Amino acid sequence: MRSMPHLARLLATLFVLALGPACSEQVPKSSNAGEVADWESGHGSDFAPGVAGSTAVSSKGPVEPEPRSLYPLGFGGLEDLSVDESVKLLKGLDYGGVAVEARGAAALDRLTKYLRWSEGRVGDFDVVAAFLAHRFDRYGLSGAGHMAAIDRLAGTGADLWVYFRDDDGTVTQGELTSLVQSILDYAIAKEVRVVLYPHYNNVYPTAEDALALVEEIDHPSFGLAVNLTHELQSQRGDRLARTFSSAEHRIFAVIVSGADKALNTSSNAARLGSTIMSLDEGEYDLRPFMKLIASSGYKGPIGFLNFKLSNPEDYLVRTIERWNELCMEVGLYNDLD
Repeated sequence: MRSMPHLARLLATLFVLALGPACSEQVPKSSNAGEVADWESGHGSDFAPGVAGSTAVSSKGPVEPEPRSLYPLGFGGLEDLSVDESVKLLKGLDYGGVAVEARGAAALDRLTKYLRWSEGRVGDFDVVAAFLAHRFDRYGLSGAGHMAAIDRLAGTGADLWVYFRDDDGTVTQGELTSLVQSILDYAIAKEVRVVLYPHYNNVYPTAEDALALVEEIDHPSFGLAVNLTHELQSQRGDRLARTFSSAEHRIFAVIVSGADKALNTSSNAARLGSTIMSLDEGEYDLRPFMKLIASSGYKGPIGFLNFKLSNPEDYLVRTIERWNELCMEVGLYNDLD
């Protein structure tokens, strides 16, 4: 049975949703189902880790530490809401922002509506990043989709997450490096950072795999993400400390999700189901991973992978409550100044 604080929080959230959209019309869902489905197979302000159980001192005097900011991705049922409804839900639950799909006209229009919410609201609600899947069998060596997304992100402070899938194995490393370099060059001119997003069953399944290309290109606007889900799906959970140690100077994003202790490899659906859950579900102990974040020097907000989850009015409440508890346990805080 849920606790009374949980029920109170949920009722408050539902009340916010009942107010309805305030300023923009509902945007059609993205037609790029294939790109979003590919998710299956630090930016930001000055944040810093703290010490669990402590009361910190800022320039304004003693204050209680705040849990590190958490943001979901723009699916998991959020895609079924208008942008206004989605933002009101997330803001009502104290999520710090969102990461949004950016391939195709419908996705770019929806991204633009999210960006309108974040303009002038730094520290309140941010579009942390836009993400773009690239399948070589569909898009070849063209970076046009990435450049269209970069145009929308210019001047917003949001990053562009990129990941690549080559099922046919026909793209050479040199061709891939050239494509990434061209995307990065365009992004640099627009003052947008590019994040190489590791993804199971893609060209770079883990952060350690992605690190080689990031090191080769070696530019301060090009980094990588550490995603717990894809590390576990790639059976690299026992190497997480090494991952943070080797890549900590290149980490631009960190993403977390609930998971089971054991990876279920019986099917793709089972693999997903055992590594993508709300944070209050699953037997996997998230605290060691969060301690690695706190000690790594990564100062940005943390992403929550919610792919294929449903009923966001429910799982987002449970997730943020558990996240706040875990942050206070391990000392993963926002910066206080």
